[in-house]
Amino acid sequence: MLAPETVTFLEGGSSLIVATASTTGEPHATRGWGVTFLGGDPPEVRLLLGSDDPTCLEHAATSARIAVTGADVKTLHSVQFKGLVAEIEPATDDDRARAGRFLDDFFGAVEQIDGTPRELMEHLVPVGFVACRVRITEVYDQTPGPAAGASIPGRAS
Repeated sequence: MLAPETVTFLEGGSSLIVATASTTGEPHATRGWGVTFLGGDPPEVRLLLGSDDPTCLEHAATSARIAVTGADVKTLHSVQFKGLVAEIEPATDDDRARAGRFLDDFFGAVEQIDGTPRELMEHLVPVGFVACRVRITEVYDQTPGPAAGASIPGRAS
């Protein structure tokens, strides 16, 4: 089971970078648009991805391997989880509302720290979303510094 502070952090408005790989190991990176923890043992999340990224969606559907790194824009505190895609489905109204809250939090943090107005970041938003259920197998602290890469206590696996 994951620590509540890890769940709270990842569900917040951190920058989400998603990495997938093809069945032959070809890597691909994209953005995630929100995470909702579903609980369970091993823990599962509902990860929102852009529906307009065919490479990411193909990799997720075929190899099922995925890694997600959430980084706090203000502090650079970072957590990465790795896992396996269990299911991909169309986004629901709740998912789209979740993505809206994520965008408000994330873009607000970037604007506060860097001064970049939200309207200059809007081009990053995908045309639509899909929901990807991920079974977490590993969790790491990726905050820059000497402890980067350390397993987080209570990790899945």
